Amino acid sequence: MDVKGNITNLELFDVLKFLDISKKTGVLNLRFDNFAAKLFLKDGLLNFLSISENSILEKFIMKYLDISKEDYFQMLEKYRTYYKTTAGFDIYFFKLGVVPKDKENDFISNYILETINYILFLSNGEFSFDEKPLPEVINFASPINLLPVLIETKKRRDELAVISKVIPSKQYVPSVVTNRTGNSRPLSLSPAIWNVLSLIDGKRTVNQIIALSIENDFFIIKTLYNLLQSGYIHLEPPQSAKAANVDIVDSIKKILNEQLGKKADKIPVDFSHVSTDKQSLTKLVNEIERYVYMFIDDKKAAKIDYLLKQLLTV
Repeated sequence: MDVKGNITNLELFDVLKFLDISKKTGVLNLRFDNFAAKLFLKDGLLNFLSISENSILEKFIMKYLDISKEDYFQMLEKYRTYYKTTAGFDIYFFKLGVVPKDKENDFISNYILETINYILFLSNGEFSFDEKPLPEVINFASPINLLPVLIETKKRRDELAVISKVIPSKQYVPSVVTNRTGNSRPLSLSPAIWNVLSLIDGKRTVNQIIALSIENDFFIIKTLYNLLQSGYIHLEPPQSAKAANVDIVDSIKKILNEQLGKKADKIPVDFSHVSTDKQSLTKLVNEIERYVYMFIDDKKAAKIDYLLKQLLTV
């Protein structure tokens, strides 16, 4: 039996509960505004998932594997160049065998859990379930019971409802408090928390910190909340979108000059006529990326590609 519908009207929670209780085998296809995902289920258990948005996989690689960001982006770019998409890159990556055998099970299981948690918080999209045997390529992950995952995500959702009253938008800009008072609540600063704290410079938005950190979205939001409550940081409201986008154009120029020197002048882009709306800036970055991948060595191009993409995560 095929099932399909709109995630806005029928929560993904309920869809997954139905597939779990019914012990279904097949592929749940999800389509959102900017990416798509596939969940592979057998007898109601989640065997694997694949998502065309690769930021979660990137963070896991940077945090747990001995692979540089430049090498990762080279792998991703070669895949995108050949297949003309990033969909399925996570399956391709795991099939490469670059994850050490002693880490493979934990790495893949945690990737699946983190990704499903991310997907379950999305509310606008469409789903369809194709009841059919799973492809043989999906055979490198231990099946996961969905019910505990759904319960854990429900807990996260309740916590975020409280946090959102203090951090109402990811466009807010946190700043470090330099003169903390003696009444401030103490906080144990683990290496992961230090990682988040080190990215707070009084200019980056919460969204930009999420993009730059190797930690997951929920951990970063919760950490910022705890830092606020402990008096380590304070929040500034977001600047206007237009002013922020003007800053992005200046930052693009700065990145190109720092990475390419005089060669930056050869990039065929007229910055004096660039519109500062988000769509135009995305088009500008895509044009620059195409040029650098054609005329600059792969490692340098991958680094520029990464730096430019961070500017758009606002």
